[in-house]
Amino acid sequence: MNKWKALAGSLVLGSALTTSGMVLAFPDEDQGHRGHKGHHGGHHKERMFEHLAEKLDLTEGQKAQLKANREAGKDARKAQREERHALHKQLREAIESGADQATLDSLGAKLGQLEVQKMQRMHEKQVQFESILTDEQKAKLAEMKAERMERHEKRMQRWQKDEG
Repeated sequence: MNKWKALAGSLVLGSALTTSGMVLAFPDEDQGHRGHKGHHGGHHKERMFEHLAEKLDLTEGQKAQLKANREAGKDARKAQREERHALHKQLREAIESGADQATLDSLGAKLGQLEVQKMQRMHEKQVQFESILTDEQKAKLAEMKAERMERHEKRMQRWQKDEG
């Protein structure tokens, strides 16, 4: 059980740390927090996108292209999200029912594969997003990423200091 937990934890942590916030250019407008419809998650993502669009000075054409890209993959993202949720549920039920280690490892491996696929899709979206930017916008984006990483590192240092 510890192997799959470590794998899943590493994948989730790696995803959180390496995935650019710029993927917010592809929010699911109808999805809120944890997939629920509402203003929390969806509204926040939309505000973040508008902030990003303003910071990068995106043209109306670029915004339209991003919206088209977002809409194109919406059904596939929904199906993949539902598949991950179903597998999480299966894994929880297997653990609660006392399933053998081989079953847990198998479910954990499947979950790991889905997380890797999710990270790959996020990377593809990031590349697609950056492909519509001008050189000036790409430079600004790189600057924003560097600033975000610096803030993240400072938070991590404070967190480690508080833990120690």
